Amino acid sequence: MIVVSSATSNTGSAVAEALLSAGHQVRVLGRSRDRLRRFVERGAEAAEVRTDDPDGLREAFADARGVFVMIAPGFIPDSSDFPAHQRRVISAYRQALDGLDVLTRIVSLSGWAANYDGARGPVWGLRPLEQALDTLTGVEVIHLRPGWFMENALPMIEQVRVTGTAHGLIPGDLLLPAIATADIGAVAADLLTGRRKAGTGTLELQGPRDITLDEVTAAIGKAVGRPEARYERIDAATMREGLLAAGFSTHMADGTTAMTIDVAERRIAMTRPRDTETATPTTFEEFLARVID
Repeated sequence: MIVVSSATSNTGSAVAEALLSAGHQVRVLGRSRDRLRRFVERGAEAAEVRTDDPDGLREAFADARGVFVMIAPGFIPDSSDFPAHQRRVISAYRQALDGLDVLTRIVSLSGWAANYDGARGPVWGLRPLEQALDTLTGVEVIHLRPGWFMENALPMIEQVRVTGTAHGLIPGDLLLPAIATADIGAVAADLLTGRRKAGTGTLELQGPRDITLDEVTAAIGKAVGRPEARYERIDAATMREGLLAAGFSTHMADGTTAMTIDVAERRIAMTRPRDTETATPTTFEEFLARVID
């Protein structure tokens, strides 16, 4: 049995889909059994459990030989203390996974922000999650550190479609290690089943090539019939004001802006060159073709 926590998240669902497609016995976890139904229809077991419930998680993990975990929700726009939420989730996982009889492998979703000691905002908890899981004994723990999610470009599609312009704080010419969530799921599934071995406790993942937001915007423009599309950089104050107007708490607006500044100023970055171990196959153009009607 392989257990996928947070199976209704983008990455969790990609892991579950990859495992089910390969014919593995899977149990999916989530806060809503209804939202897990699509996996059950494909033969998965389902358990309704929160990521900050150590007793519920331990029961769900009891007979697992492999477990996928991540901090979820990974983002709470109106939170006034997001690190407190992250600490609860990390503690729950640590308690639930300790000393399980048949468990041999854990794969965690971390991120490239864990490469930076001073990570701020919603990504603060990634390194503490890794550190907590690394204290477990008798089990192999592998932390995935993917780069910039291609799904981050989804809001840009509507911006370009309507206005011909996409906006963001990250410089338009900054090369980003863009990766599709489906590829992360495929790697996690291979690690959980032992089909793939990781050489170290952390594995950076960074897509087939780096891409800039200028290129992202141009590709979106071509796909939606706006060939004149352009990317326009905004400053930190403008980004923060936009988040507050969208209903973010001051705490989350400040943290999200700080996180984006760390990417923009290259404090959050990959630590090793792209190679056959870290590269994944899906190009941004292929990703775009899947998500645009």
